[in-house]
Amino acid sequence: MTEKRETGFVPIKPAAVDLTAGAGAREQNNGRLRTQPLLWLGAAAALCIAIIVFFVLPRWGPTLVVESGDAAGRTGPAAPDTVPMPAAGKAPQSTGSAAASGDAPWRKAQQFSVRKESQEILQQLLDTQKALEQSGVTVWGRKEYERAIEHARSGDAEYSRQNFTRALDHYTGALEIFNGLLDGMEQLFTDTMAAGAAALAAGDAAAAGEAFGIALAIDPIDRTALLGMERAGTLTQVTDLVDEGDSLLRAGKAKEAVALYQQALEIDSHSERAGQQLQQAENQIRENEFNLAMSSGFSLLEQGRSGQAHEAFSTALKLKPRSRAARNGLDQAQHRITSEKINEALQQAGAAEQNEDWQGAVSAYDVALKLDGSLGNAREARQRATLRGEIHTRLEQILARPERLFDDGVYNEVTGFRDRIQALSEPGPVLARQLAGLDRILALADTPVAVELRSDSLTLVTVYKVGELGYFTSKTLSLRPGNYVAVGRRDGYRDVRVEFFVDPDKAMEPVVVSSSEKIALGN
Repeated sequence: MTEKRETGFVPIKPAAVDLTAGAGAREQNNGRLRTQPLLWLGAAAALCIAIIVFFVLPRWGPTLVVESGDAAGRTGPAAPDTVPMPAAGKAPQSTGSAAASGDAPWRKAQQFSVRKESQEILQQLLDTQKALEQSGVTVWGRKEYERAIEHARSGDAEYSRQNFTRALDHYTGALEIFNGLLDGMEQLFTDTMAAGAAALAAGDAAAAGEAFGIALAIDPIDRTALLGMERAGTLTQVTDLVDEGDSLLRAGKAKEAVALYQQALEIDSHSERAGQQLQQAENQIRENEFNLAMSSGFSLLEQGRSGQAHEAFSTALKLKPRSRAARNGLDQAQHRITSEKINEALQQAGAAEQNEDWQGAVSAYDVALKLDGSLGNAREARQRATLRGEIHTRLEQILARPERLFDDGVYNEVTGFRDRIQALSEPGPVLARQLAGLDRILALADTPVAVELRSDSLTLVTVYKVGELGYFTSKTLSLRPGNYVAVGRRDGYRDVRVEFFVDPDKAMEPVVVSSSEKIALGN
């Protein structure tokens, strides 16, 4: 079979196509239609289709343009491989059967289908390419991206030769590579972010910058990636500061190291190493201050400066609230302070007893017992001081009103009280003075005083506590000091009552008892 070649037309070798089923179907349709005119209409329609396939569709052939990235990652249209479909040509001459004469339209229809599918794949390819380039694919996937571009260009070349099936294969291969890049982009972002964080932790500024650069190419507005890139830019400066701080810390200059770590954190507040080293330096400073406070506390204890030792141990405990050593030191200091206060209170109590300030002694013993209620000696001493205080108070009351002793009952009571307190050992000067005064007023109270009573011999005189004295003009009685009452009675005269006080320290005037006022008759 000879083939006729024309300029601009690529001949297609006819393929064996079984059209028997189609002929049978047409015969069945003809049988159903049973009309000859319809057969001619069908033949005319087939002829029109053949004309469209051979002469019209080739003029609508697509022009394919594939964009490619340059070495800098920029994209733009490459020189298009523009190949129009072949111009209208003559159908191959053939003297074969009817099946052979239908072979060219069938092949054309197949090519049209493949070409259409290629155009659809090409559109997907271009859309995916655009998405990848917007995500900086030339930064992180250049090699695979360029391999896909090569597939696309090969597809263009096959398309221009109207090898649509091969073109479709190349386009499909390029799309698969693009889709693979697109599908792996999220995991790549995650991996590069992790790599960037690891590089920051390791102090590798170059690796960190490279990793975060890839991440930002994928997502230019990701905050974590932006922060990572910023930190990568200052990593060398921060690392230098931290390294210098570490050297100072090893040399025992923790405070100077703290200043450098803080400076590093001012530059990069997210630096874990700077933060950790700052904490370590501060811990070292705290440890030094703790040891100094503990040493000072024990030294002050040995010097007997318990209050200052207490302050030192309190400072140590604030630095290390859970330190058992600081707690023990504080307890020791507190015990010393308590003991000192107790001793001071007991000394005050002893001094008060020496001065016979019994109320002051009791107050001092109360202070000591409040600090330590188990002090048996202090408790007994307080009882003794309380008793002596009561004796002192009562003696002062007796001495303040000596005239009460002129009453026999009071006199007897005070005499018994004096006998009891005289058994006290070591009476102090105050008690001795009180006892001397008591003895004097008791002696006065028990010493009779001569008292002259005068009357008119007509009045019956009675002196209470002494008795009836009868009638007299003058009588002298020996009376103990005190208050007395004399009563005079006379018939027809009003009774008289005379009260007088016998004072041992003063001369007594005569006491006159005489009823001289008559009672009027009728009264």
